[in-house]
Amino acid sequence: MLAQLGRNPFDSDDHFFEWKWDGFRALVRRDESGATVRSRRDNDLRPRFPELSILDSLPEGVLLDGEIVALQDGKPSFQLLLKRERTKAAGQIDRMSKSSPVLFVAFDCLYHDGEAVMDETLMDRRERLRSIIEPIGHARILLSDGIVGRGTKLFEESKKQDLEGIVAKRMDSVYLPGRRSDAWTKIKKSTTVYCVIMGFQVDETGGLRSLVVATDEGGSLRCVGRVGSGLNEVVRRTLLPELESRVRPEPFVATSLEETTWVDPGLFCIVSYVEMTEAGQMRAPVFVEWVQDG
Repeated sequence: MLAQLGRNPFDSDDHFFEWKWDGFRALVRRDESGATVRSRRDNDLRPRFPELSILDSLPEGVLLDGEIVALQDGKPSFQLLLKRERTKAAGQIDRMSKSSPVLFVAFDCLYHDGEAVMDETLMDRRERLRSIIEPIGHARILLSDGIVGRGTKLFEESKKQDLEGIVAKRMDSVYLPGRRSDAWTKIKKSTTVYCVIMGFQVDETGGLRSLVVATDEGGSLRCVGRVGSGLNEVVRRTLLPELESRVRPEPFVATSLEETTWVDPGLFCIVSYVEMTEAGQMRAPVFVEWVQDG
């Protein structure tokens, strides 16, 4: 089940609010042969995270939804998680599983005692989840907790603790596999930055897919990546001719990005993002506005 993106935190007595864990989404199934851990793309995650063998302690017949999380200085670190996921050497995987073990944070129950419970309300499913997780009593299998009603307060607390944000879930909602609806709303903290458009990429139909952008850093422009999310159809149709009228052979800022049509400077936009990666690229960028007056 997927969450829609919300812009602003809110309060509602009809919603349960919880932290947005900055990790890898995963489904955990426990059957007679042990626990399987699959990503959203149905990849097997256990070889990368051998410490997740602790999930074998779950009771048989459950299917849980949650996130794999790596902590650094007591906070979720997506960069550390990526490093763990990209490590392939067996010896290094083993060492990192001991030095930087991951957690599984469960936030929903889809099957219990071998029976589907997705048609139950969120709060009933959470009670089942609590009855599954709490008896295990292990520090690397956690229940994602939260509060009812006070979403604004939880969002402010997430910013104070430098967390990614919150998720608002309607308490009476059922679980809808593969669907994105307003039953779940994710609200992320973000930073907004003024960018100059360096180039663009098109889709298979020739339509505008994404922009390559740069921003000022200490008086010099630096390429900070691509942005496609947030580009609505009106912007795509009106901005593309402007871009095509400014085509140039090379980028005006150094970058390793390829398969891009470069443009002359002079077009600007505003982009929001969650954080800058260690490589200096925007993480989870969203196009906010085309600044047509420069």
